[in-house]
Amino acid sequence: MIKALIFKEWVKTRRMFVISLAVAVAVTIYVILMMSRLVELKGVGHLMMIMLLKDNSFVDSCRFIPLLAAIAIAASQMIPEMSQRRLKLTLHLPCRRGRLMSVMLLCGVVELTLIFIIQLAMITVCDFVILPSELVARVVLTMLPWFLAGYVAYLFVAAICLEGTRTMKTVLSLVGIAVLFLFYLQPAMEAYNAMILPLIVFIAVLPLLSVGSVIRFKEGLYD
Repeated sequence: MIKALIFKEWVKTRRMFVISLAVAVAVTIYVILMMSRLVELKGVGHLMMIMLLKDNSFVDSCRFIPLLAAIAIAASQMIPEMSQRRLKLTLHLPCRRGRLMSVMLLCGVVELTLIFIIQLAMITVCDFVILPSELVARVVLTMLPWFLAGYVAYLFVAAICLEGTRTMKTVLSLVGIAVLFLFYLQPAMEAYNAMILPLIVFIAVLPLLSVGSVIRFKEGLYD
C-alpha cells in the first residue's frame, strides 16, 4: 500500500519535478558558463579577488530556484488532494494517519533533495576545478540557506493546501511569508552560518503543521 501511495504522489508531481529540475539545471549551467567566461577573459585571480573583496559568490542567479521548485512541487502534490476531495479517500486507507502524512511529505522532500543535490553538485564540481577549497566551502555555505528555505516553503505550502479553513490558511500564509522573508534579508556570503543548525531543527518540526491541517479536516473543520 505504501508503494501505491508513493506512486500516486509521483504521478501528481512528476511534471513539476521535471520542470523544476530542468530550470535548476539551466540556471546552474548559466552560472557555470558565466564564471568560466570571466576566468577565460580575466583569469582565476580576478575571479577570486571579486569573491574576496566584493563578497560576490557568483551564484546569486540560483537564489530563488529552490523556493520556486518547492512551491511548484508542493502545490502540484497537495492541491488535488483538496480540490478533488482525494484526501478523504486517502485518510480512509488502512494505515495510521501519521504514517500516511509522513509518506506524502517525504515524497516531496525527496524530490526537492534530488534537485538540490544535482544543482549543488554542479556548482561544487565547477568551483573545485578553478577555486581553492576554502572559497568552494564559502559558496556552498552561501547556497545552503536557500535550500533550507526551499524545505520551509514546501512544508508551509503543503500545510496551507491541506488546511480546510480560510482563517488558518491566512494565518499559515502570513507566517510562512514572514519566515521565508528572513532567508533573503542578508545577501552577503555565509551570512546565515550561525543559523543553519537552528533552521534545520525548525524544519524538522514543520511537518506538524500539515498534521494539524489534516486533523482539522478530518474533524470536519473546513469551509
